[in-house]
Amino acid sequence: MSKQILRALPELVQAGIIDEATAERVKVYYDHQGSASGNRLFVVFGILGAMLVGMGIVLILAHNWDDLSRSVRVTIGILPLLAGQILAGRLIFKGIDNRTWREGTGAFLFCAIGVCLSVVSQAYNMGGDLADFLLTWMCLAVPIIYVLGSGTTAMLCIAGITWYGCELSYFTYLGSHAAPMYWAVIASILPNYYYTYLRPQLKNNFYVLISWLLVLSLTICLATVGENTGRLFLIAYVSLFSAFVIAGESDLFQTGRVLSNSFLVVGSLGVVAILLTASFVDFWDWESNLDVADYSTLGIVMVALMTLIAASALVVHVRSKGVAAVNTKAYAFLFFIAVYFIGAQSAAIGALLMNLGILVLAVYTIRSGAQQNHLGILNYGLLIITALILCRFFDTDLSFVVRGLLFIGVGVGFFGTNYYLIKQRRGNT
Repeated sequence: MSKQILRALPELVQAGIIDEATAERVKVYYDHQGSASGNRLFVVFGILGAMLVGMGIVLILAHNWDDLSRSVRVTIGILPLLAGQILAGRLIFKGIDNRTWREGTGAFLFCAIGVCLSVVSQAYNMGGDLADFLLTWMCLAVPIIYVLGSGTTAMLCIAGITWYGCELSYFTYLGSHAAPMYWAVIASILPNYYYTYLRPQLKNNFYVLISWLLVLSLTICLATVGENTGRLFLIAYVSLFSAFVIAGESDLFQTGRVLSNSFLVVGSLGVVAILLTASFVDFWDWESNLDVADYSTLGIVMVALMTLIAASALVVHVRSKGVAAVNTKAYAFLFFIAVYFIGAQSAAIGALLMNLGILVLAVYTIRSGAQQNHLGILNYGLLIITALILCRFFDTDLSFVVRGLLFIGVGVGFFGTNYYLIKQRRGNT
């Protein structure tokens, strides 16, 4: 697009649409944009190069491992770590603020820590399992984030500690034992994320990637403290997703683009997914048979904590934006809690209320998309209605004719609303 604009500048000047000075400013602007894009590409290649060097060292060591003595193995395992530390020390003490070097060094040092730990552990038969190894690795790597200001290391640490949580809770079935250290490491990364990337002028690609990893990590690992809590723990998840929606619409996390706003996307999709799950009558029949006395204390505490966090965020958000301006999905946790306890007494009423709630949510989303003249939001609302109809397709006794008519109605709605909005856009143009 920028090349087309630059080629069109002489024609625009000749036609008298813009003057020479304006054309020159446009040219300077796009030259600067191209330079910034080149710098970003250089950073990416620097990071990939550092990680490839680290993996190459590991492969060379693996190929000749059996022929090496213990002392040689340990020496070789420590050398990459020393090299990374020397390089990092040079960047710090000489005040080199080159983003490529800092990100590449951070990635290399992160890999070197893992290599050193595995080599020393294997050479001296120190024992331990994969979860212990991952936890030690991530704890040693977190300081790199602050010393070098490395966004790459932050992403790797989030991915690694998420793997640790999954390994300890989902793969070995140890439940809540994963919670304390996972949350501690995540909490240690948050200050860097807050002070480095949350200012508007610093919301770059690293901010977007770290935000996505952080949101997905919290979504995956929240369940590590929900063992033996039944479906009551879904209240914690709905509260988390509502808090994500609130965060995504706040000025602090707003990006101006929907896909780069991980809090809003994951929060919205999560709310819809849980409400659709709870729209089946079987959901409430299953839940009513549980004995609350068997629920774990830690899971109940987390449910209460997440609800408190979502409620506090909602109060602050309503005071700053006003009730009408708040996204309806931000209130989803309050609706879900109310329906949850009603559904525990009557499965039919619980399922009915949940279906009505989803329908209201879809209508609100369609209305919001039409008001904002945003086809993506409008179609998202229509997709929610389609998903609701699909869910009822499997658990109702409606005839195929009625089901077919429902799908035809949704299809006509898709076409009609999109046609109206596109026509309105053309009219405004």
